[in-house]
Amino acid sequence: MDIEGAEKEALLGAEEMIKRNKPVLTICIYHKREDFFEIPLLIEEMVKHEYAFYIRQYRYGQSETVLYALPESRKKK
Repeated sequence: MDIEGAEKEALLGAEEMIKRNKPVLTICIYHKREDFFEIPLLIEEMVKHEYAFYIRQYRYGQSETVLYALPESRKKK
């Protein structure tokens, strides 16, 4: 999800679907400074302890920082 700063609002709109289906989420968290902290916390609040979080940065600086949220039930063992 890379929707130019509207990622948090999109997650809020998809909350019931996320709770029900536990999709793998890939979300850009570099558009707003607060997204780096608020988006993982928002997801965790929606689905308590059901996701593992990973952050990858694809360029130097703050740009191209991506949060991966992987449901524990879909992790390879």
